[in-house]
Amino acid sequence: MGTQVEPQAMKGQDLKEWRKRNGYTQERLREDLELGSRQTIITWEKSPKDLSRMLQLALKMLESEPPRKQSGRRIPAKVQKEIRRRGERALRAD
Repeated sequence: MGTQVEPQAMKGQDLKEWRKRNGYTQERLREDLELGSRQTIITWEKSPKDLSRMLQLALKMLESEPPRKQSGRRIPAKVQKEIRRRGERALRAD
């Protein structure tokens, strides 16, 4: 049996590069993730820590299609709820 290689985790500091490569502003990413505040994204972008697995999966989903002019639900509600919960907890930890 072959060994499964785990993809390298994305660090918070890599998020800004990801946004630019995929055509997202902080505001558009906030809207697509349905976060309450852009401050969550700003905090993630300053962090040297790995982004949560849930957030990394959501970003992969967003990579599959370009940002829309109008925000719309592109990530399942359950995933968005978990990202918001984890984002708010990360802000309280700082």
